Amino acid sequence: MMLSLLAVMVPTLLTSFDGKAPTPSAIQVTQSSETTTTASGTFRAGMRAFEANDYELAIASWQTALEKFRAEGDQDNIAVTLNALAAANLSLGRYGEAIAYSRDSADLARSLNHLSLEAQALGNLGIAYQASGRYANAVETYEQALTLLESTEDSAAIAQLHGLLGNAYQALGDYFSAITAQETSLEIAATVDSPSLEATAQMNLGGLYSEQGDYSAAIAWYEQGIALAQDFGFLGSAAYGLNNLGGTYQQLGQSEAAIVHFQESFALAQQTGNRALQATVLTNLGVAYEDTEAFEQAMESHQASVAIARTVEDPRLLADALNNLAHTQLLVGELTDAEIALKESIQLLSSLREGLTDEDKVTVFDTQIYTYNLLMQVQVAQGNYEAALETSEQGRARAFVEVVAEEDVALSPPSIDQIKQTARELDATIIEYAIVPKDDFTVQGRQRGETGEIFVWVVAPSGQTTFKRLSLDQANFTLEEQVQQSRTAIGALGRARGLGVVLGDNADTAFSTAEQFQAIYAQLIAPIEDALPSDPDDLVVLIPHESLFYLPFAALQDADGRYLIERHTLLTAPAIQLLDLTLEDKDLPSTASSLVVGNPEMPLISNLPTLQPLPGAESEAQEIARLFQTEAIIGSAATESAVADKMETAGVIHLATHGLLDYIDTQQRIPIPGAIALTPSGTDDGLLTASEIADLSLIAQLVVLSACDTGLGEVTGDGVVGLSRSLIAAGAKSTVVSLWSVPDEPTSILMQTFYKELQEGHNKAEALRQAMLQTKEIYPNPLAWAAFVLVGNPAPLQDTPLSL
Repeated sequence: MMLSLLAVMVPTLLTSFDGKAPTPSAIQVTQSSETTTTASGTFRAGMRAFEANDYELAIASWQTALEKFRAEGDQDNIAVTLNALAAANLSLGRYGEAIAYSRDSADLARSLNHLSLEAQALGNLGIAYQASGRYANAVETYEQALTLLESTEDSAAIAQLHGLLGNAYQALGDYFSAITAQETSLEIAATVDSPSLEATAQMNLGGLYSEQGDYSAAIAWYEQGIALAQDFGFLGSAAYGLNNLGGTYQQLGQSEAAIVHFQESFALAQQTGNRALQATVLTNLGVAYEDTEAFEQAMESHQASVAIARTVEDPRLLADALNNLAHTQLLVGELTDAEIALKESIQLLSSLREGLTDEDKVTVFDTQIYTYNLLMQVQVAQGNYEAALETSEQGRARAFVEVVAEEDVALSPPSIDQIKQTARELDATIIEYAIVPKDDFTVQGRQRGETGEIFVWVVAPSGQTTFKRLSLDQANFTLEEQVQQSRTAIGALGRARGLGVVLGDNADTAFSTAEQFQAIYAQLIAPIEDALPSDPDDLVVLIPHESLFYLPFAALQDADGRYLIERHTLLTAPAIQLLDLTLEDKDLPSTASSLVVGNPEMPLISNLPTLQPLPGAESEAQEIARLFQTEAIIGSAATESAVADKMETAGVIHLATHGLLDYIDTQQRIPIPGAIALTPSGTDDGLLTASEIADLSLIAQLVVLSACDTGLGEVTGDGVVGLSRSLIAAGAKSTVVSLWSVPDEPTSILMQTFYKELQEGHNKAEALRQAMLQTKEIYPNPLAWAAFVLVGNPAPLQDTPLSL
């Protein structure tokens, strides 16, 4: 079960006062007349109140000063005072007011050509955006401020902005970019002798390493930063560091040490008037109290956190406080209250994804999934299994669904009636799995917990829904270890088609993996066997979760040694709603062409092994092209540019080449793993990356990647992010992709059989099943035939020149 331990970022608000808070002025207040002297005195009174953490008094003083500066038409000091008001409102958590004031300050400073003040106001604007959950706006604003400062020598401000940018990347779950930004901030801060900035960067690095599970590095960074902050009297920064240090000890299971640090942090948060941090520390204290079974103290701490969070305009803060309150309520049996709290939390989390790019939605959602998981657990505890299925759907592939739907607004997750309607339309039995982490797992950022149990729902075409809780208590290994061991047992290694794969003509190792696959079958399939169709031609749709995306379901064996593919026709999807979207009618040109590519001249890729030619893939492509009454594009003709152009007009696309799961396009800020090897030409490197595929506009009914590992990628809360996702996001209705490095000759046989089955009018799922079964007769080892999965619309091919 999920506890959301907040890794709060140390505030790096722009300031010319070392280690204090956002400065209200970069341009000194002038004293050219009696009136402005009075205004100046009022302004400075606000400064004294601000430095004493009396933000309400500071705001009152600065509003009076602003009126006086406006009466005098003193544009410089109007801009300064607007920024001051933004800073004070930020300190009080009034982010709407802070956004308005900082925008006005930046606009006025720009008109006055005051670069430093404009950059400072933009920094405060970015902070307000980030605190409001508008992470993409924050990144854009910080980058604008950095661009302004490129022409100045204000190294301290540049260091601060890099720290702020790192904070925004962290909020997006983009840890690589976040660490780079914080390291840059630390390096620059050291050159300008700014201990406050150094301490801030050190503690932010501690937070980043803690969120990635490197707790020894996290503690070292925190202790350095806290000591430096305390030595120089930066109590606000020290308060954040102590909170996060407590969080790291909490992750290590040292609750008593965590409580001590949280209490120290809370005292400093009260002393500095930081209500947002007070709410954060209180919810973390509640987590620690709960772990020591002090449930009454935990409940009081969480309730106090929620009460404070409601006074601060930070939706993520309130969402996490509600989540942790609900977890304690679940443990003490207050299920109705827990459900109410979690539904409010999810509504807040959903608002944080609005307006983000697809890539940023994926990374943000990856930090939110366990709140959905916790609501699902509460609903199961209530016996409301259909509501829990709705929540399971709500908590997966949301970004994927939205990009496929091409809607300006987020689609609502499907209701149970819509889920049943999808099963009826497909005449299919839907199996949805949801992995539940062990209850002692405490989440930070994008971390994943070890599987505690599995929830599974089976929805029949009739609408009948079956629910089971699958225990892993009797297993000798974790679910993740079992999945990996099953793949290793059949030799599912390597990253290139035809490489590292050795099969005899009649491999007698066909059933050497029976024990592995039977054990997983007993856990995942046997408990729901009675709810599955008896006719092997009936469609069964698998909706995996987390590590189950890597599992070759087709190769699972029952107690009699029969493979699952022998018993059922299988289809896969990341979510039921996504599958439903691929079923929608789409107009195709009546003369939609077919694109068949095989064995291109391989590109040379630094840091990766040389890609070998694939003669089997070339023969495969030529045979399949003959079936489609077209010519295969092979060898030097299969350039990246030529293939990408033809993909956008093809009804069927077949690519028989190397797939590169490990390839990352480093030009992307949030890179999507995966690439397809094609022939280099001109400025094209010969690698059609997942990001480039996602930018295409496809009309294909079917895309087959007859290559290795093309069904894999980065497993996130949004499903597997890789080549298959990019193809469907680009418009393809279905894909056939692989779960491991596939052997060349059996793959060629399987693919040719697959298309011949399609010729006879079978749907894609039936055709793939028959292709697997026929290949299995020649090559019994599952390595040879079980790698491929069909994702998306299973319908037969329509209006394509597939000849008999």
